[in-house]
Formats: sequence, C-alpha cells, structure tokens
Amino acid sequence: MIKYLSLFLLFFTLSYSKDYPSLYSKMGNPLYSSIEHISKLSNIKEIEDASAKYITQAKNTLEYGNKIDEHYSRSNSKEYLLKLRKLQKEYSYILHLIHRNINSSIDKKDYDLFLKLTSYEFDGLLKSSSLLDKSIKFYKKKSTKKKSEILEKKIAFKTTLANTTQEFYNVSHKSTFNSSKQQPSPSKKELVNLEAKQTGNTITINIENRNPYSVTVNLTPVYKNISYNKNTPSVVVLKANTKKEYTKLHIKKGGSSYSYSYTWIIGSVYAIHDDSYIYGLPYQRGDSYVVTQGYNGEFTHKGHSQYAIDFGMEVGTKLYAAREGVVVKIKSDSNKRGDTKEFAKYGNHIIVEHSDSTFSTYYHLKKNGVGVRVGQRVKRGQLIGYSGNTGFSRGPHLHFAVFKAVSAKSTKSLPIRFASIRGIINKPKVGTFYMAK
Repeated sequence: MIKYLSLFLLFFTLSYSKDYPSLYSKMGNPLYSSIEHISKLSNIKEIEDASAKYITQAKNTLEYGNKIDEHYSRSNSKEYLLKLRKLQKEYSYILHLIHRNINSSIDKKDYDLFLKLTSYEFDGLLKSSSLLDKSIKFYKKKSTKKKSEILEKKIAFKTTLANTTQEFYNVSHKSTFNSSKQQPSPSKKELVNLEAKQTGNTITINIENRNPYSVTVNLTPVYKNISYNKNTPSVVVLKANTKKEYTKLHIKKGGSSYSYSYTWIIGSVYAIHDDSYIYGLPYQRGDSYVVTQGYNGEFTHKGHSQYAIDFGMEVGTKLYAAREGVVVKIKSDSNKRGDTKEFAKYGNHIIVEHSDSTFSTYYHLKKNGVGVRVGQRVKRGQLIGYSGNTGFSRGPHLHFAVFKAVSAKSTKSLPIRFASIRGIINKPKVGTFYMAK
C-alpha cells in the first residue's frame, strides 16, 4: 500500500507538470502523457514493478529534458534521446504486460480486470487485430454490466471502416420479385431484375443484368405448391447487359405462389486475377508521387480496401490508365468532400473492368475531372482523368485499387504489382516516391 501511495504522489506531481520538453516532443509527449494511465494500473500485481520503474524513469527523463530546453547542447540532446529510447523500451514492455493480462482476463472470464485494463487510452493499445477482435467479442457478451469508453470507440471505428472502406460504388443492392408482381415496363425495370414467362403449367424465370459491368446475384426463393429443380444455384453471375434463364417452375394443382428476394453487387465471384500482370503507375511517365497510405493503412485501408494505395498529388494532376479495359462506371459532378463516411458518395471516380473480370478504381477525382465515357475501351497509359479531393478525403490525392466480388454483398481489394523506373514494386511503402515508367 505504501509503495502504491508513493507512486500516486509521484504521478500527482508529474501530472501537473504539463510543460513537456520541446526537444523530441513527438517521441516524448506520448511517453509522458501515459504516466497517468500507467499509475492507475500499478496495483495490478503483474504490472506493479514495471509501472513503478517506468514512472520513476519517466520523472528523471522529464527533468533532464526540461533542463536541456533551458541549456541546450548537442551532447546533452543525444543523451536525452538515449534516455527517451530507453523509456520507450520500458513503455513497450508495460504494453506487452497489459496485453498479456487482457488475454488472460478474457480466458478467465474476469470482466472487472478486463474492463480496468481496457479503460485507458494507451498509445498502441490493442493494436493487434486478433487481440482486438477477441476483446470486442468478449466485451459484447459482458457490456450490459458496465461500458468501456475506449472499446466503444474502437467498435465504432471498426464499424466505420466496414462501412466506408467498401467504397460507395461497391454497395450491394436488394430487391424482391413474386408471382403477384406485374411485369414492369422496360423503362422502369431495375438494373438487375427477374421476369417470369408462363406456358401452360410451366413458368420460366429469367434474370437480366442491365448494368454495363458484370454482377454477382444471390437469390433466396420461397415456393408454395411448386415443383422445381433442387439443383438450381443460389448464386448467379451475369456479364454486362445480358439476360439468361435462371430456372423453370412447374405449378401443381391447387393454389400456388412463388417469390424471390435477391441481392447483387458489381463483379464476379468467379473472377481470378491475373497475378502475372504488372500494372503501370496511374500517372504520367517520368513523374514521381509519394504513397501517403498503403496496404493496411491506418485511416481507411482496412477490410475491403486492404490493398488500396493513396498517392499524394495536387488537384488537377493527369491520371493514366494503369491497365487496359472497359470503362463501366463514372462520376464527375461533385465538388463535395469530408473526412467522414457520409461524404463517400460524393467522390468522383472512374471504374474500369479488366479482361479477367476484376476492376480498377480511380477515386477522389476533381469536379468534371473524368475524361472517358461508360463503355469506352481504354488502353494502358491512356489519359483518363484528373485527380482531385472529392468524397471521403482528408486532402488532395488519388485512391487507386483493384478489386473483385467475393459474394453478392461485398467486394475485396487485391494485392498488385506496379512497374516503376527502378523496377517492380511489390508492396508500395508509405513515404516513398515512385517514378512512373
């Protein structure tokens, strides 16, 4: 108890000393600001000794840093940096202990301990996706008892990512069709629709795709007093602007009815990406642009956009097709942007379908920045548009990704390779400039 009280008094002194050293502040400030949270976990047996060591070391490092702010010298700054690195090492060890105890509290179903360990905003807390998923699963089962503000934020963020990283143009669509539904006129037909044609006691169900791109459709039937082929697939892929027979139904004596609910999305679940293909960088040959967000990026490149790449570039930069194909979707009438999911629908874009039924997308284009039309076949290296800052965006850049459908409800991005002046890029690195070949 005495040890814990002494730690509390030390923390109390530090917490009111908010004037952190200006030297190496980006490295030091998070380490100093974590002292408050670490002190609150110092009564947990496995963390007690490490937290005591950390708080003492942080106090000494903070005092040394403040002295250097007053009397700077090159040798002292190097010594301070060394102390910060040692403190950072201790912080990493405490974070390791916290994660180990979180995992243990879940296994032991100790919700009180779990809640205490996940109630403070540590830098790097639950960064492991597997432990985060395990924690959220456990928390959701127990959260009726008491809420964790930190976990609620993480759940909300994961939900936002799920809703926004599947870009707005990949949203799935729902519809229904039943025996009492009148056949719509051609002008009122849905983009993916069913139609029934009856001859005697036989009904032929056709499915039509009026989109200029391939789609995957999942159908759920309900039959009453109907005989049907039980091997009829529930998932159907249709190419652009095509119609095909889906199934035949046979009416039995007495009252009968049938209905379908179905969902569909852009792309084919059967598409197999040509992994031997080397994409061109989507800008002019000889130009270089920096990768601002790469694979598994922190802001939006998760889930469906896991393998998207952002290139930082000024509004109006010329964009060139990274791969040949047919333009299937465009938007160029928007001038709105924001850094929340509500703005995703305002992003100007171009989508090109490739010969292997995968798609490339160029997103955030400027208003009136699309230089191609739907149905146009484009060659690799052809000028197609101009970059911008529209839609779900924090600043001017190009969002580029290649994707395919994985079900009638979702798509996923695919890892690809680019050709550059210095060779093939297997995994674009954030902060690196790449020159187009």
